[in-house]
Amino acid sequence: MAGCRINIFYLISLICTLILIAYVWLIFIPQIDAYADTFEIKTILIIIIILLSAAAAIQFFLLMRPPPSEE
Repeated sequence: MAGCRINIFYLISLICTLILIAYVWLIFIPQIDAYADTFEIKTILIIIIILLSAAAAIQFFLLMRPPPSEE
């Protein structure tokens, strides 16, 4: 991928999205285990994590997009 340029805005957005996924998965989910109604909360959080992962994948592909050809 020698002809690709990195867009810094997509890179920053990708890093923030990955930090948010890590926070939800590693910190927020273990904290809610003490509550009785955790099944519904965990289901919603898993859906949110899946959507954030899809957004991170799209941001990665936009980050590595080749520059427009100048004619």
